[in-house]
Amino acid sequence: MQPDPGEMHIDASSVVLKFVDDADLPRMLKLRDKVDKAMDNILVLTPAQIAQAGLNVDDMDRLRANISDYRKVSMFLAAARQMAENLQQTSFCLGHEIAAQIGEISSQARRRARVSPARGEILNALTHLIDYQVAPAKKGLATKAKAKKSSEQGAGQAAVVAPIAKAAVRAEEVAEQEEAGPASVAS
Repeated sequence: MQPDPGEMHIDASSVVLKFVDDADLPRMLKLRDKVDKAMDNILVLTPAQIAQAGLNVDDMDRLRANISDYRKVSMFLAAARQMAENLQQTSFCLGHEIAAQIGEISSQARRRARVSPARGEILNALTHLIDYQVAPAKKGLATKAKAKKSSEQGAGQAAVVAPIAKAAVRAEEVAEQEEAGPASVAS
């Protein structure tokens, strides 16, 4: 019920949620700096001070309840923001590990397919995985082809664009070269 930032369980069921239409948000009053001191001042007023100032006791009770709820919501927000940040970081780390593992599996499958008589079966079983892995190389080739086409058209020359199948074959060759690593130079 009183979470600290970093906790992985937040029970905000005691908070009564309120909703504001997006169109109404600009018209809502915003709290400014030093609001905590103003709220503290309201919370410590004695009944005698409230009466002396001519303030309505019921209004003061509602205001104190709102201050209490506001502080509770602020506490939940801080914990929820930290939890969301922790979850986002975890998502990034898991995504990194998944991408690395997909790359390794794709490379291993292509190497195995090169030497296996069941090449088609291996590649067909992992079609989506391999397509995912070579997508950046295909996109780069398409961008280069588009740039080349634009430059040739700008010079008044006829555009020559390689078919998509040729780009896909080239993308696979680029991916295979990347997995093989830099070529060693004989001394």
